[in-house]
This record gives sequence, C-alpha cells and structure tokens, in this order.
Amino acid sequence: MAKKDDLDLDVENKGKKKPSKLKLIIIILVAVLLLAGIGGGAAWYFLGANNPFVAQVDAEQTDQEGEEDPAKKKKKKKKSSNEPPLFTGLDPAFVVSFKDQSQARFMQLSVELMSRDAEVIKIVDEYKPMLRNNLLLLFSSQKYEDVATREGKEKLLAQTLEEVNDTLYREAGIDGVEAVYFTAFVAQ
Repeated sequence: MAKKDDLDLDVENKGKKKPSKLKLIIIILVAVLLLAGIGGGAAWYFLGANNPFVAQVDAEQTDQEGEEDPAKKKKKKKKSSNEPPLFTGLDPAFVVSFKDQSQARFMQLSVELMSRDAEVIKIVDEYKPMLRNNLLLLFSSQKYEDVATREGKEKLLAQTLEEVNDTLYREAGIDGVEAVYFTAFVAQ
C-alpha cells in the first residue's frame, strides 16, 4: 500500500506546480547581482566622477608638468573642506602701544591660527618666535582710529593672515594657514 506522502494528488494547488528550489536560488542570485551592479555604478558616479580628491591630484600633476617656474610658485597646502579644522594659538597675548599718539594707548589681542593640515600646524609651532616678532611689528604699526571699527579689525585680520603665510613661505616654503582669529581684542 502507498503511503500518503508518496501520493501527489495535487488537490491543494489545483494544477499549479510548486516553484523548485533551483529557480528560487537563481532569482535571488540575479537580484543580488543587479543590486551589486547598481551600487557599484552609483559608487563610481559619486566617488569617481565628482571626487574632489581626484580633481586635486589632477591639478597637482598639471603643476608638476609645469607651465611656470617651480621656484616662483608657492607651495599651497589645501585640504578638502571635509577635514576638521586644527587650531594653534600664538600665546601669550600680544600687547602693543599705538603709534603717533599724544596719550598712551595700548592694544592687547590674542591670536589663533587655523589650518586643516597637521603638518602646517607643526610648522607654525616651530616658527612661533619668528611669527610673533613679525606680528608684533605689524600690530605696533597700527593707529587706534584704524582698529576701532569693525572694518579696521577685519583689515587687520587680513593683514595678519598675509603676514603669517608670507613668513611661513619665506622660511619653510609652505603657506597653509587658512584663517586667523582674534580671540581677545582690547584697544584703549
């Protein structure tokens, strides 16, 4: 006598066949390959075609092939804006007197430098005495009336950034300080 499991009367499926395990595996495999292809294409598009690092490498290669004299060209250290900023202070605070004043007037300011490159911060730390000297000369040449306004302070910030980068370029061949911040400013 035949067992109940051996008999396939197909009463429940009413003429429909059960999908085989092989077909199910093939369908899953095709879906996985399709998703991997879409993911790879999206990664190539977003990371390959529009990658700022690739553009930076291309620009450096163009510079190395050289249209200008490398001795005249500044070595710029720019990092992607995705890099976190690194800060270093030129401590202690600067204290200078104003020039051309009949009364005693002084300015005290604290300066912080920002770069996105740790190598630049290390070089700034090595050249701090020279940077402080040059900034003291810059700050002591200011007039009270010039730094009393916001525009005057912003102009002094720009001059400070230029002086820092010029000094670093002259001495170390690099100028990657991106910003200067006055974290304390008193003029009286």
